[in-house]
Amino acid sequence: MDRRKFLTQAGAVSVAAATVGCGEKTQASNAVRSEDVSRFGHPIVPECLQSADGQWSKTPGIRTAYSRCFSCYNICGLRVRIDEASDRVLKVGGNPYCENNSGSPLPIDMPVKQSYIALAGEAGLENRATTCAKGASCADSVDDERRVTQVLKRDGKRGEGKWVSISYEQALKEILEGGDLFGEGHVEGLRAVRQLDKQVKPGFPEFGTAANHLFATFCAEDTLRGSFYARFMQQSWGTSNLGTKHAYCGAAQATGYSLGMAAGFEEWLNDVDWENVEYGLFMGTSPGSSGNSLNRAGRGLADSRVDRKFKYVCVDPLLRTTVAADTNAKWLAVKPGQDAAFSFGVIRTMLEEGWFNKAHLEGASEKAAKAADELNYTNAGHLVVMDPKHANYLDFAKAADFGLGGDEALIIKSGSQSSLVSAENGDKAELFVSKAFKDSKGRKVKLVSSLSLLREEAQRTSMKVYAEQSGIGIEDMRQVARDLGHYGRRACIAGNGGTNSSDGFVMGWIWATLNTLVGSHDAKGGATYGNGPIGGMEGRYDLANIADGVSLDGVVNACRDGAYESSTEYQQKVAKGQNPYPASTPWHEVLPAMNAAEQWTSHANADPYRAKVLFNWRNNFLYSAASISQEVVASIADPKRLPLIVGIDCHMNETNRYADYFIPDRSMLEEYAADRMWGSHMLGVVAAAPLVTPRTVKNERGQHVCMEQLLIDIALEMNLPGFGKGAIVHADGHQADLLCFEDWHAKYLANVAAQCENLPKVTAEDREWAGLDYAMKPLSPRLTPTETSQVESLLSRGGYYVADDRYDGEFIKGAGAKCLQIYHEAVTHLRHAYSGERYPGTITYQEHKFWNGDTWESHWPKSEYPLLFSSYKATVRSNYAVAYKRIAEISPTNYVYMNQDTASEQGLSDGDNVKLITANGKPAVGLLQTDSGVAKGAVCVSHGFGHTQGFGGDDRIINGQKLAGLKERAGGVAINQMIPSDPTRKQKASMLNDYWTGANCRHGIPVRVVKA
Repeated sequence: MDRRKFLTQAGAVSVAAATVGCGEKTQASNAVRSEDVSRFGHPIVPECLQSADGQWSKTPGIRTAYSRCFSCYNICGLRVRIDEASDRVLKVGGNPYCENNSGSPLPIDMPVKQSYIALAGEAGLENRATTCAKGASCADSVDDERRVTQVLKRDGKRGEGKWVSISYEQALKEILEGGDLFGEGHVEGLRAVRQLDKQVKPGFPEFGTAANHLFATFCAEDTLRGSFYARFMQQSWGTSNLGTKHAYCGAAQATGYSLGMAAGFEEWLNDVDWENVEYGLFMGTSPGSSGNSLNRAGRGLADSRVDRKFKYVCVDPLLRTTVAADTNAKWLAVKPGQDAAFSFGVIRTMLEEGWFNKAHLEGASEKAAKAADELNYTNAGHLVVMDPKHANYLDFAKAADFGLGGDEALIIKSGSQSSLVSAENGDKAELFVSKAFKDSKGRKVKLVSSLSLLREEAQRTSMKVYAEQSGIGIEDMRQVARDLGHYGRRACIAGNGGTNSSDGFVMGWIWATLNTLVGSHDAKGGATYGNGPIGGMEGRYDLANIADGVSLDGVVNACRDGAYESSTEYQQKVAKGQNPYPASTPWHEVLPAMNAAEQWTSHANADPYRAKVLFNWRNNFLYSAASISQEVVASIADPKRLPLIVGIDCHMNETNRYADYFIPDRSMLEEYAADRMWGSHMLGVVAAAPLVTPRTVKNERGQHVCMEQLLIDIALEMNLPGFGKGAIVHADGHQADLLCFEDWHAKYLANVAAQCENLPKVTAEDREWAGLDYAMKPLSPRLTPTETSQVESLLSRGGYYVADDRYDGEFIKGAGAKCLQIYHEAVTHLRHAYSGERYPGTITYQEHKFWNGDTWESHWPKSEYPLLFSSYKATVRSNYAVAYKRIAEISPTNYVYMNQDTASEQGLSDGDNVKLITANGKPAVGLLQTDSGVAKGAVCVSHGFGHTQGFGGDDRIINGQKLAGLKERAGGVAINQMIPSDPTRKQKASMLNDYWTGANCRHGIPVRVVKA
């Protein structure tokens, strides 16, 4: 019998078995249900049922809802099945309305019931909506056996793992008032710490008030809740020391990429237009690895391979699984940290051979671009003053100085060789210019075009050296250059955090530059950019501003994320007639925002000052930040150096295990959400409401304890601005309260929903199938009828997803014209705080440098550290997924990967226990695996393992009862504390940072590996 007929006729076979687990037929079956569930257990109850006459109905006792995944920071959509009797999450799948989950996302106006029917039957495969293993495993997040649900106070030394449960009210009082809380001496409470009338560092006004003695760390990726946390810490409390993970994640590349996109300093990263791409160059990663939705990228890659015979190259020290056999994929095994050498070899070849998009680069203005049917224009032909004695040295030559216009740049008209014209005239620009011209006063001025400066930089180093440094042959570089030139707009260069060395900032700029050279920005089949998140800070309710809130304008945080030249130290040196360089410690004006690891380095050194209080919410910098100093760990463990720590989370991790008070928080399935999606091309926002009862204890008022309620209660007790009765202003002038968890979330979701055009009208049937009565019950009393209808529409589909045509001709619809930066004038106005040298205006190639300009090799010679280290993200591991039981089953451990020839040269064998040793980091021990899928001379280990001191991997004693550590949580090796710190920073605590921006390094690290 034909298989399809068999499935259709077999009455006992459920639709779930045939397709995706959505429903089953209810006619009787003669099958006997075994009661022996020792091996597999029974299948869970389906979401919906189809009767014999074809009618669909929800399964009694089962509530369904579309939601959002926060198992990692890609943030996709979910569909969740809840058993109402037990208040438990049964199963998690993908949201078919969401682009990140579905190959053919359902239209937003399709009724919710119909969306479930579309997932079943013969159409199931076409409409299926998937989620990766992290998302599918997040059902474990609510009732994890090591989740913290009580309010805890430490009952011993910091980090010792001994706790006693206390009431929320006791914790709140002690945090506010202080006292001899632990028998170790007096601890200042919050009331005493917040002093707005005193300087935190007397005589240095740039560092602000003594309120900055509160250091806060948080998860900025949770847009809705993170914005609340930031509002409290910055505007209400008044601290500039709000740290997050960006600087030890991908912010260096994102900041660098922005320099190729615009004249300002923002953060950009591109994605691939999977619908039409024909060639891809992936730097430090492979499709679906190290960021961007695995669901979306995996499907896009598969379709591209089949539909267009997609050709792609992965430049990575490690061979990833997506570089598969029998495809047009190629792996180029780059040495860790040497991606720039490879990139410059490609760029040099492209510029010398003319393998670039000439027509695109010649467009020197928006007018010229439009005339050539281009979207973007470039400054490739804009002329730069290269006379060191000229007042405008390294700036773009101004048309006014040559009697040709105003402040706009100059170009040589294409084909004329010497005809200077204003860049705004609409003429095409000559691309390679290096010549002296007379200005309007008769002075000779050397002018060089941006593209010529880039070519000069690329030609400064030979192809032979590029090949030797990168480990990639010259012919391979030439082939990549040839392919980029051939595929042009249908090519895309992408990366994400896989090149964090001392030039991570430059690497991001390189990716942007390569996309500019081929003209692929915003192009059909090229480099695409999300339409941005739909934020909820503004709209009907003003959540962004606090009347009488604290202004932090001009305040520099403890990371020194400002201009050294505006500092008191600089001014004092100049006043004394001293050379102001070097600064005593690093300053970085292009610092990726809010570097949690660097702020704690400052604390450990008491420079510029120490923290008195740490609030740590959903952050784990002691584990996640590469090259975190053991001195930082010691300073946090010592109550004399850091008197008070408050940890807020679902789990104890390597950082908040040092907390004095642990406040339990809501899990991802117990919170509201409205977040951006990483990997989605269309405008949209993924939204969610609590799906089950929060497992945290309640306070005396009957409210579940969580981050928001703690901060609200602190604000009310201290009478801080921005909280309480009438704290939030509505657009119509009335004032709304901010007194509890639901007050903030209702207003935020109302702002988001108001921005979503053409939200579908919700029916009674939608409410039933989307579980809206449960979701809206806490929100409706806090919203107007109009706001209520819009928010329930948003939640009914798990967000808002636009599915319009993506293209406008050969470009992405909605992309605005930009002047792409081959040369970035504003960057040259920055000076390095050690050397005082101006930053280069184009991407530059150099050896890896410490803060003082010494090369890594000069301190860490190859003779002592013969190998180069690189870390990467495992596909199904993330910050929170380690606590999911199913994830530990899928990937219980990681390995130390090494090329088999390299291992042999080092006297090592597959299966050895090995120790990784760096110059001054904490050695790491792991299990060696060897094969040919690792670059020679490289050592690769994935991040996300080795939680021997967090997430239940360690022993814990609560109220005298021991909870033994779970071995599966502690599997593998943690590697970030192995990364060495910068020996040229003279203070006791140091970090190894990007030379240009201060982001943390984790690639290309010199290391030696020995048997353990």
